[in-house]
Amino acid sequence: MFYGREDELEELNRRYRSKGFQFIPVYGRRRVGKTALIDEFIKDKTAIKFTAVKGSYNTNMRLLSSIVLGVRNAPPMDFEDILEIMHSRFGRERYVFVIDEFPYLVRSDESVTGILNNFIESHPDSQAFIILSGSSMSVMKNQILGVKSPLYGRRTGQIGLSPFPFAEIGHFLPSYSDEERLVVYGLVGGIPWYLSFFDDGKGLKDNIIDNLINPYAVLNKEATLLFAEEFESPVAYLDVISSIAKGHNRVGEMATDAGLETSRISALLKDLILLEIVDKIRPIDDPKSKRTIYRIKDHYLRSYFRFIYPGNVEVEKSRYEEAYDGIMEDMDTYLGHVFEDVCSEYVGRTCREVGTWWGTDGSRRTKEEIDIAALRKDRMVLCECKYRSEPVGRDVIETLVRRAGLVRSGLPKDLMVFSRSGYTEDAVREAESENVVLRTLKDVSNRW
Repeated sequence: MFYGREDELEELNRRYRSKGFQFIPVYGRRRVGKTALIDEFIKDKTAIKFTAVKGSYNTNMRLLSSIVLGVRNAPPMDFEDILEIMHSRFGRERYVFVIDEFPYLVRSDESVTGILNNFIESHPDSQAFIILSGSSMSVMKNQILGVKSPLYGRRTGQIGLSPFPFAEIGHFLPSYSDEERLVVYGLVGGIPWYLSFFDDGKGLKDNIIDNLINPYAVLNKEATLLFAEEFESPVAYLDVISSIAKGHNRVGEMATDAGLETSRISALLKDLILLEIVDKIRPIDDPKSKRTIYRIKDHYLRSYFRFIYPGNVEVEKSRYEEAYDGIMEDMDTYLGHVFEDVCSEYVGRTCREVGTWWGTDGSRRTKEEIDIAALRKDRMVLCECKYRSEPVGRDVIETLVRRAGLVRSGLPKDLMVFSRSGYTEDAVREAESENVVLRTLKDVSNRW
């Protein structure tokens, strides 16, 4: 069942209604919903869709030739000839040509990008609407979007699909409480395919055991498949991700933990950032700062390398409930950062840039940090996020006000606090006197 992606679908349809050639790469991580979006878009249109496979160039051309000619087991034609046949068939009629899993085709023969570029160049009057899609972010960014690609500059638009935000999780798990949804979101993120495994009719415990802890479950091995898809030799990348998941967020710390040179760590991180697996974070008021930390961007990967990847004795002995208990003992601590991410999504609805801030209070000689720092037009938004079982007290409000005074910015500042468990009466009064906005988990759970 297709859900969401209204903006992306409208953008594709808007471009389809326009005149002239269109070339739209659709990219995003594995399982994020690229194929579902494309299938929804083409369902009422003249379209030829080909899904490339892991195999030789001849194998892929045989499959594509059979689709284009409408003949089973057709002899393989050259890619150039196939493009010309479609152009001749449709003439000046609008048609959609989709190559899904395009990275598989590129790996079978890199010349296909040059052939496609030549076709675009030699047919300026074409009404073709070409979509190239793929889950290998390295291939999509280098072979299509990269400056060295023959196709660079040919695209007329692009759609990068991101996971669903937390506010959309209620669609998948309507009977779950906000806190239960946050646990699920912290474990698998907003990937629709992952969420589809969670049965709304089952309790949280059963879903976690069935879908993550059970070594035979799809999601128990999915992370290693993601890395195998992107990297020929994934071991070093796995070591870096595992290190970050342990809490080592600086290059030197990772090098010590993983037993690698700092230069090697830096090179690996560069690849992981390019693939949007890792975020490189600097204080928002000092974007050129050398004070840099790294975080795993993807919730599923973050939870996998924290709870599953290191190995679990109880799981190995099929003691799934004990393994579940072990995960849940650490869950509140883990969800502290997840809650910050969810609050960042909420702030990001009205802000153009969302990050964080840390620095030093010279008068106290203390290191200080603010969970969320964002830019909204001509203002700055500073937020604290508290995932506690007890209500937030007055001290949190006072601390945020003090730390806000340390942020180097000429912009007016709006202050906000997010709390899992509400606020004390003293906190509410202090917030009113200091013009601090108070928000709860329920607020960030609402879709809009």
